[in-house]
Amino acid sequence: MDEPKFGPIATHLRFENELVKVWEMDLAPGEKCGLHRHTMDYVLYILEGGRIAVESPGKTSNRFPGQSNYELEVGARTISYVPAGGSESARNVGTSRFREAIFEMKQALPAGTNPGFALTEALTGRRADAGVMTILLNTRIRAIEATLAPGGEIGMRHHDCDAAVFVIEGGRVKMIEKSGNGEEQAREAILDSSTVLWQPRGAYRNTINRGDRPYRELRVEFR
Repeated sequence: MDEPKFGPIATHLRFENELVKVWEMDLAPGEKCGLHRHTMDYVLYILEGGRIAVESPGKTSNRFPGQSNYELEVGARTISYVPAGGSESARNVGTSRFREAIFEMKQALPAGTNPGFALTEALTGRRADAGVMTILLNTRIRAIEATLAPGGEIGMRHHDCDAAVFVIEGGRVKMIEKSGNGEEQAREAILDSSTVLWQPRGAYRNTINRGDRPYRELRVEFR
């Protein structure tokens, strides 16, 4: 029997460096992402929910062990941490667009230290009110969702972890960064939705919404 051919894990690769790959899955109704294998642990955040049909040849799904074909309804703002090892395809069988952000971690963990699967649905389907909150935390990552009303800010704080930032709802922002020697830099930019920023550890940073509509981002810190 021929070995199955695996494709990319999502429809768009938004960012990559030596530590992480950040993907976006974007499926119109009826559209499919073909067979793919998850070779790295990853964080998955639902941007726009819907109904998804999943096929996992060889019953290798990490979400539903022992099941090879199933459908599930997933809501916006659901977030999960998924260990490597699953292979699957995904088809949008709903009536609306489906989108998710995926953060793959390239560095392997020492044997026996994987934090395991985790799923948080505390915010699923709820309106994103202004504020900054940790929405998923384990020994490997911290995921922080920030929603800024016009004029709102995250607040200056020291970043002691490398992080990838996925812009959920874009807009005009002012970004301020202060290094350890006190040197401060500030710039304004219009960040489109689905933009990914890389922020190395070791600096103080703040983000201020300079636009006239809410700005929202997901920050995944690598602990």
